[in-house]
Amino acid sequence: MVKQKIAVAKECIIKLFSHLKRQTANIKKNGDGYRDLNYIKNHLFDDITFYFILLGPVLFFYGAYLFFEEGKYVVSAIEFSLYFVSVFVLVSGKINLRIKKLFFLLTGYFASILVLIVAGPMGAGMVCVTAVLVLSGSLLDKNWVLRFIAFNLVAFLIITVLLTRGFFYEFAIANYGSRWLIVAISSQLLGIGLLFINQKIYTGLDNQSKMIASAKENLEVSEQKYRYLSYHDHLTGVYNRLFWEEEQKRIDSGEQLPISIIIGDINGVKLMNDAFGHEAGDRIIMETARIMKRSCRDGELIARIGGDEFSILMPKTSREAALKRMEQIKESFILHNRRILNEAFHINVALGSGTKEKPYGDLKQTIKKAELYMNQRKLLEQRSSHSAIISSIKATMYEKSHETEEHSERLAALSRMVGEALDLSQIELDNLEILATLHDIGKVGIDDRILGKPGKLTDEEWSEMKKHPEIGYRIATASPELVSISEYILSHHEHWDGSGYPKGLAGEEIPLLSRIIGITDAYDAMTENRVYKKATDRESALAEIKKNAGTQFDPEIAELFVRMMNKIEAEKSI
Repeated sequence: MVKQKIAVAKECIIKLFSHLKRQTANIKKNGDGYRDLNYIKNHLFDDITFYFILLGPVLFFYGAYLFFEEGKYVVSAIEFSLYFVSVFVLVSGKINLRIKKLFFLLTGYFASILVLIVAGPMGAGMVCVTAVLVLSGSLLDKNWVLRFIAFNLVAFLIITVLLTRGFFYEFAIANYGSRWLIVAISSQLLGIGLLFINQKIYTGLDNQSKMIASAKENLEVSEQKYRYLSYHDHLTGVYNRLFWEEEQKRIDSGEQLPISIIIGDINGVKLMNDAFGHEAGDRIIMETARIMKRSCRDGELIARIGGDEFSILMPKTSREAALKRMEQIKESFILHNRRILNEAFHINVALGSGTKEKPYGDLKQTIKKAELYMNQRKLLEQRSSHSAIISSIKATMYEKSHETEEHSERLAALSRMVGEALDLSQIELDNLEILATLHDIGKVGIDDRILGKPGKLTDEEWSEMKKHPEIGYRIATASPELVSISEYILSHHEHWDGSGYPKGLAGEEIPLLSRIIGITDAYDAMTENRVYKKATDRESALAEIKKNAGTQFDPEIAELFVRMMNKIEAEKSI
């Protein structure tokens, strides 16, 4: 029976210690980082509790022994029992933490006072009282520390009053008489001084902890930002090619089969960039990403894998489901385009898909199949897409440059007349007609305020205006329909004497078709009203062309043009 009771008691003690260790371990392993000063004090209190249970008997049993020696058996029993009551309170999970702290400090303080009374002020009691006072600063918040100091001062005042009235005449504390005040005051000053030093240390620790926590938080934010930038496209916000390639390796497993890929390539982005600037092209790319992302399901990944190319990686998606999804994406673009009046800003995306259905083989082969299918569709769709963009660019050019379709038709007729007189081939005549229509296509990239300015341009404005042949050249080279006239567009403002722009070509270095357009465009510009000047008569215009032959214009073509125009006028008068 005795052995069983001992075993039960032993088991109970082991459980109490295990519970306390778990509490300590949980706080130490907490991964939330710094919270506040109270959190640090709570952590310290958990450690102190553990060691108090181990070392508390030294204080309490010693005090109980002293009272027992003095014949104060009841007080001795109280102090002896106080230890076990303290352990019960400290390990209980139902008692508030602040109550535990106050109980711990008051219990320690009470035990220290008892030792002080029995052993005298020069013994362990005074040291214990001072230690408890200092310890209060490590466990309580600032307001409760001040209350504890006040409680301590009141307690010493009561002890002093009782001592002077002979209340403790049976105990060792009474032997010190007048020396009690000196010892009491010095110990209080020492304890309170150490307490405030303790508080200063904690304040410094609190500030340092906050700085460390703030630095850690900033580092985590920076890491998250860096991680986001590493794996996301900066323009569209979808994943980038690096992340897409890493995900391929992760997804390419038998558990994810069938794996489908949809690849999309935007038609005409380069043409948009050259015609309307990179901001317009970026808007097309961002809107494409938004529409395709909206079509994705949970667990699927969309990434921008090239300048104008996107891919959707779809695990556990059959071939039929991928084809259906591709049609849904096409329908989304159609609906989007219906809301855009200007056809130049319609989004046309060539799509292709592929599906890996067997565990063997490489996912890259599936991606190649999707790219092949997409490229086939691109060949079929690109020409019509570019034609629509070119038509829209022409409309924008007429609107911005204040030139009319009639001007283009007159210019085409005049240029064809000169070309036939020079015995040009049919291909050259066709190119000349297209050039007459689109030679100023680069003006879509010039600021409206410069194109519509009624007065003389400033040097800076004129420098900007002179960029339109180069802009037109870039637009033409980006379109299969206009590549053949790109060099002529670039050179249509070159002068025979080399004073033109943008390259400063001279003489026969200037392409023949550009020389023809240079003369016919100048004539039509002089004989028609413009924003910046009124029209001049036919004779004055021809005289101006004749005057600039050999400098601005090819002298032979200028002479031919003047002769032909005079002949036409003479035939009209007959």
